[in-house]
Amino acid sequence: MKKMFFVSTGRCGTKRMYEILTNTLPNNFSVVHQMKYSRMANIIGNYSLYNHHFKLVIELFFHKILKNYDTKDFFISTDPLTSHIIPKNFILDRNVSIIHIKRDCEQFAHSMYSLSRSRGRSYIAHNLIPLWQPGLWPLENTLNPKIIEKYKKIHRLKNELFEKKYKFNSNYLQIEMENFFSSNILQKLIFDHFGYSIKIAPAALKIKSNESTH
Repeated sequence: MKKMFFVSTGRCGTKRMYEILTNTLPNNFSVVHQMKYSRMANIIGNYSLYNHHFKLVIELFFHKILKNYDTKDFFISTDPLTSHIIPKNFILDRNVSIIHIKRDCEQFAHSMYSLSRSRGRSYIAHNLIPLWQPGLWPLENTLNPKIIEKYKKIHRLKNELFEKKYKFNSNYLQIEMENFFSSNILQKLIFDHFGYSIKIAPAALKIKSNESTH
């Protein structure tokens, strides 16, 4: 079964990708954005950055998450919360494509901070849940006057780790978010990997989801 995973730091338009693909692909595609247990996956993935003897637990947990969703002919995930924990057997599988979406560092930092202030659940996650973001201390989102710089550091760390881990996937691609939503890249990705042609109106790429002030 062919699969495609969009990995990102978050705030990279992945929910909009999910909405577009859900509306354009046939029923034999399973397309997901936030899966059950994906919030826990985010914490486990960030913890694994500090504990490298955690691989088996991560692999088992990843398969547990996917089993309720990977039930059709083709599978696509745009879930940023599981971006850290794709196991080695998936990475080395030629039927798996890993697409790494990157956003401008400054834009990401302001967007992530804005989201943490505009939604109660995001505020709690960024301030009270340890390891919600790698290297972010509890209440640092509120108390650190240089929090934007901290989110820039998180952005760089995550993207470096994604590239280091997933470059061994034979279908790995790194795409800038700005280019992704101003061209026919998504159509090409779906056709090249799944052999299925879709049409996306340019106006559909301009619509934003999860909108904050940035």
